[in-house]
Amino acid sequence: MTLPSLSVLLYTPAKLGATSRLVDVGTSLDAPAGQPSHGSYHMRRLAPSMRLLTWQREGARFDFSRTGGIRVWAGGHLTAAEGAPDGHPPSALPLEPDDVAYLEAYLLLQNRSWNDLNAAEGPSCHDADPR
Repeated sequence: MTLPSLSVLLYTPAKLGATSRLVDVGTSLDAPAGQPSHGSYHMRRLAPSMRLLTWQREGARFDFSRTGGIRVWAGGHLTAAEGAPDGHPPSALPLEPDDVAYLEAYLLLQNRSWNDLNAAEGPSCHDADPR
């Protein structure tokens, strides 16, 4: 199964410098009917990069670390990680911000989380195919 394009609903509080928050994710979402006075909702479409599609085609697995960072595993080795190289093997590539945004939404759509009791470090972690 190829990684799908995703729709995400984001909420931004109405205060200076506020960070947008992911509210919902799906393959198809409808925008909210109205805007609240305390902030705004907006839709964004996310598509997997060629890099992610290549990793998936090669059998890579995507997961969250125990601290919530995004990781990509291939052949039992950490291939790429959010925030790499700090605290990761030198061979682990840093993930691009767009790849982090996509994988966060994708993993959440798959009901994955940083505290998933079924998640594991290394080769037995979740793969890119939904189960």
